[in-house]
Amino acid sequence: MRSCWIGVAIVALFAIGWCGAAEVREPRGDALDRRISKLIEQLGDDQFPVRERAQQELVQLGYEAFDALSDAESNDDPEIAAQASYLVRLIRVDWTREGDPRQIQAIFKDYESLPDERRLLRIRQLADLPDDQGLEWLCRLVRFEKSQVLSKQAALAVMGQEAPRDDAAWARRAKMIEKSLERARRPATRWLTTYVQAHADPAGALPAWTALAEAERQTLEHHPQETQNQIVRELLRRKIDLLDRLERPDEIQEVMHQMVLCERGDSASLTELVDWLAKRKAWSVVDEVATRFAASFETDALLLYTLCEARVAQGNRENAERTAEQALKLSGDSALEHKAVAKALLERGLTEWSDREWRYIIQLGPIASPLAIEARLNLSQSLHDRALDRQAAESLQGLIEAMDTDMNVVLQVREILQSSPDRPPGMLRARYFHYLACDAESQKDIAKQREFLDKALEQDKADVDVLISAYRLSAADAKWRADVVELVKKAVDETRRAIEDAPDEPTSYNQFAWLVANTEGDMEEAIRLSQKSVDLARASATTQEEFRSVSMYLDTLAHCYYAQKDFENAVKNQAEAVKLDPHSVPIGRQLKTFQRALADSQSKRDK
Repeated sequence: MRSCWIGVAIVALFAIGWCGAAEVREPRGDALDRRISKLIEQLGDDQFPVRERAQQELVQLGYEAFDALSDAESNDDPEIAAQASYLVRLIRVDWTREGDPRQIQAIFKDYESLPDERRLLRIRQLADLPDDQGLEWLCRLVRFEKSQVLSKQAALAVMGQEAPRDDAAWARRAKMIEKSLERARRPATRWLTTYVQAHADPAGALPAWTALAEAERQTLEHHPQETQNQIVRELLRRKIDLLDRLERPDEIQEVMHQMVLCERGDSASLTELVDWLAKRKAWSVVDEVATRFAASFETDALLLYTLCEARVAQGNRENAERTAEQALKLSGDSALEHKAVAKALLERGLTEWSDREWRYIIQLGPIASPLAIEARLNLSQSLHDRALDRQAAESLQGLIEAMDTDMNVVLQVREILQSSPDRPPGMLRARYFHYLACDAESQKDIAKQREFLDKALEQDKADVDVLISAYRLSAADAKWRADVVELVKKAVDETRRAIEDAPDEPTSYNQFAWLVANTEGDMEEAIRLSQKSVDLARASATTQEEFRSVSMYLDTLAHCYYAQKDFENAVKNQAEAVKLDPHSVPIGRQLKTFQRALADSQSKRDK
């Protein structure tokens, strides 16, 4: 019986460059494919010299052999499979080269050493870059990422990008995909070639897409380590997109049923599925999901709230309210569990239900409880983001009153706000008065707005948002404007010192840029430091939440460009911010402002 072996004679790694194989350059075509297949077959030969020569020649072929070796990892011969897997993992991919864009290099920093879940975040970052800026590198990942699952996720990311604006952009996308995947054989590469075909010929691509989706479903059933139910579901969605284009609605219901059948029933997957079905108004399928996975829904508050949102969209408010009450009760009197649910709902833009959760935590109390204080802060910020400033102020009022009589509450608030020792204890009071000022502004009561801003500055002269509001209102009052400008300069100097103290922390760069962009100062410096904050935030993102928070830094960068009347770059960066955090009300609202400014400027140029 042959024994599994590792060829110790190999001392060099494959090095995939982007101009060819490292050693041997054989002609492309069928002859080379046949030669590679023969060499892989010889990896299982009875004779050691034959196996060794085959391995050495495959090493020399470099990237030309990658796809066939990847296929061979599932070979029925265990020795061939083991050797193919070994050789695939020897391959070192230089994902970037000198001269590649800075943001691409930042995304691929330490990529090879990252675990799969963080690699997936980097894939999503590439896909979120506008105008196909990450497409070339996504295609490299589709072809050469050692993990089949991540290769497939990269292909889904390509297909999930926004459709090109016109035929010329589509042609560029198709050309890049075809060039990058020439002679590639992995499953995900076939998805992309069919995706390109479907753009020009949806009817012709439909049978191929049906076969690809079924093949992946079979892979899920027989080789679950090579795929995920979410991947199968995405392929079925692509089939539904084709059926939509072909105006064949009668077939869509059956495909949706297939999606439900391949669902594994975990919370995140079910939540995403119900959201998607609700957007399509597929209410009967929503009911099918809720019935099939009733046990999961009955014990998971987030799933129940997802069902609430579907019922609201369906027009069934009464059912939604009953379901919301059921969801609220699931966490009992555990403020910690309610907090986790509220945060998750807020991240998904389900503010009606997150408000309920925050208010329930506040009701649980006591008022000085860290979790109750956090709930008030989060609720007030969420209300402020939606321009519900009177309610935002009211949600803080009880806490403000408690601070007036209990120093322990003041200390607890300071710790939660993570304020520096030299900041006054009036930080929260300043926020309270700022919300009242914003409410007065919405009522066009300038006198009240000035009164509340003065009170806010009495409490905390370094609050950036208060300074920005005061700067905007002070234009008609020269003395007040001079006083505010002096405070702005002091705040800018503070951020400079903070940058010097922590040069790798993006927050201070962002705060400097935000303050200058919305008041006055060196705008070129603001743009430079804002871009630095974006780069630092991207490079340090290790979780989905941190990845999403990059939107905050892009929002600031967009404001900097807007202040310089560079509306095109303002829209570009704000659109990217919206893509990262689509449920942020202020970021979405600001994108519309920038788009209007860009349209107006283009209209003036055209006249």
